[in-house]
Amino acid sequence: MGHRGLFLLTTLLLALAFPARTDAQAAQRCFPETGYCISGRIREFWERNGGLPVFGFPITPLQNETIEGRAVQAQWFERGRLELHPQNQRPYDVQLGRLGADLLAAGRTAASTAGHEPLGGECRPFPETGIAACGPFLSAWRASGLELDGRPGVSEAESLALFGVPLTEPRFETLGDGRAYLVQWFERARFEYHPENPEPYKVLLGLLGREYGPAVKASAPAPQPAALGPPVRIVAGAIDLDARIVAVGLDANRAPIVPDHDVGWYNRSSVPGGGENVVLWGHVLRFRHALHIPAPFGRLKELEPGARITLYDAAGKSREYVLTRKVLARPHEVQYILPQGRELLTLVSCYGDRVYVGDEVVDMTHRLISIAEPVDS
Repeated sequence: MGHRGLFLLTTLLLALAFPARTDAQAAQRCFPETGYCISGRIREFWERNGGLPVFGFPITPLQNETIEGRAVQAQWFERGRLELHPQNQRPYDVQLGRLGADLLAAGRTAASTAGHEPLGGECRPFPETGIAACGPFLSAWRASGLELDGRPGVSEAESLALFGVPLTEPRFETLGDGRAYLVQWFERARFEYHPENPEPYKVLLGLLGREYGPAVKASAPAPQPAALGPPVRIVAGAIDLDARIVAVGLDANRAPIVPDHDVGWYNRSSVPGGGENVVLWGHVLRFRHALHIPAPFGRLKELEPGARITLYDAAGKSREYVLTRKVLARPHEVQYILPQGRELLTLVSCYGDRVYVGDEVVDMTHRLISIAEPVDS
């Protein structure tokens, strides 16, 4: 990264900018992240009504399912299930499944603490259930909706058509990563409050498809490796990388703190083996006052898919990853350092043309995102 680490945590990249392959004959859009494709009305609905932040990646093909006693074609995504209802007029011929209502009725949600957590800010009561959505949950509910009228912006009718009404008060639940989060259930989604994230990502939609979808039903969970402690060393033999890792966070401006000569482990990300995204970042340029000390990620751009990367904790335990893809991103495209719903190793470094202030290099025009997966995945 540049010497001032100008990695601004601002705007999530819209789904249309994600790497995807389009098959012109079948009008498919395919995602290497999961190996599944979307097409037809499912693709149109996904792209027009929120894309990746609202639905996530596809995790099944379009398939026949029995839902509420009826045969329906449906496709599962990380955050929900899209259903085809061709007997309905557009846009209601595609619907987001009522997973929130179904899971609550079946008692399949995570255990919650007694009572509920009050939220500040504006509240909007829903007479249908007698429950209100407030503050950040209300803002997130209003931010997306089912396109009904072709007008700019999102109306409350459109938000209601996409997510439905709230079914629970805000409450704490322990989710799949073992942490307790403040959540509120709606008919078609679970809203989660993540105060450690930058705006506007403090509220995320729960990964209901990954947690409760057909892949979960089909097989028992595979044994998970024991999680390591915080990483303290990274080794990538293909580029002679053997560097110390130190834990870092964000500064007062919510920008990453990048160590001068070490690799930084973002202390809000996962530990190796923890089942989520392990995020590391480091400089690619030497400092003028210490030219004899190499930048830890100076050769990271040379690392090619298939290369092995090993992380170690303070006890000497290790976890090995294999590099699977490299992405060029702008500094404001921060979705890669957020939770991904599965274990990844994400290395962030600077790339491109240098940005000068006076005679000092303060940044570079792009970020090189190197993404690796556990060898045993």
